[in-house]
Amino acid sequence: MTHRNAFEAVEHTLCDIMGVPLNGPQYKPFANMRIAGSLPNERQQLHGYTFSEWVLALGNGQLKTEAFKEDSPADWIQIPELFLIQHEGNHIEAIAENIYESFDTNYRRPAYLKNRAIVAPRNATVSQINDYTMQRVPGDSKTYYISDSLLQSTDTSSTFDECYPTEFLNTLTFNGVPNHEVTLKKNTPVMLLRNLNPALGLCNGTRIMITVLGDNFIKGNILGGSYDTDEVIIPRIVLNVENSKWPFILKRRQFPVRTCYAMTINKSQGHTLDKVGIYLPEPVFSHGQLYVGVSRVRSATGLRMLIENPAEIPNNYTRNIVFAEAFSDILTG
Repeated sequence: MTHRNAFEAVEHTLCDIMGVPLNGPQYKPFANMRIAGSLPNERQQLHGYTFSEWVLALGNGQLKTEAFKEDSPADWIQIPELFLIQHEGNHIEAIAENIYESFDTNYRRPAYLKNRAIVAPRNATVSQINDYTMQRVPGDSKTYYISDSLLQSTDTSSTFDECYPTEFLNTLTFNGVPNHEVTLKKNTPVMLLRNLNPALGLCNGTRIMITVLGDNFIKGNILGGSYDTDEVIIPRIVLNVENSKWPFILKRRQFPVRTCYAMTINKSQGHTLDKVGIYLPEPVFSHGQLYVGVSRVRSATGLRMLIENPAEIPNNYTRNIVFAEAFSDILTG
């Protein structure tokens, strides 16, 4: 994460270049970047302004909170009804159908895919949504298998390889690392999990629509951003995975991509979309996570949430974890 002094240095430099006083009315490069500017027309401006206030209050932990158990913190907030998806059946199907409406006629359109996504707190939920949505895409899928080996180990015994055979290594999963099997289809969006070539827009988090599935490469077009529609080729790469849980460094060779009809809330940072669905089969678990999810969308009309809670908690409430001290400088500055 960039140090705060870096932002202050940039602000001072830009003000000097523009010839305006620091904190003057003409130029404020870093004046509360958490709130987007006005929306295009009057109706959207009015709706967006109200939504922006709600998002800011949520992020600052200023919304009214409740506790549903005596020994639990009062960090549950009520979600406005206009954002909620009410559904009694298959929740994954419900949120996928809501965010990717008319999917059968639009699944090949980059403009349709790049402006919407579903976000959830955990990878397991994201995988379920991606699997459900990808199976709706016509055509055959192609599965790529990894090559796993041990790069280094603290155990030098001759029986080390027997303790951790390849079959076991293939079962290991890590955040930000492709799994043993990566199943893809043509015309599906994927997200890069590593920086490959920033000069070409191939950065961690870049979304790409697949056009060709080769044996040793993937070809596609970038979705959104400064490199929108640019054609790129993704090779297999070697990823070295270190995890303190295991006494070795895993060497995994695979395409650094993951299907991204849905993504984790943390991975969605940096994306701004027209339509966002937040699926919460369980509440968020870290500071600011709910704020990150709701602030991915441009206006209130594009936000939908599907919440699952225990029987004693209404499904229009969810946890909003905010450590107020994290914003002390912003709120008092």
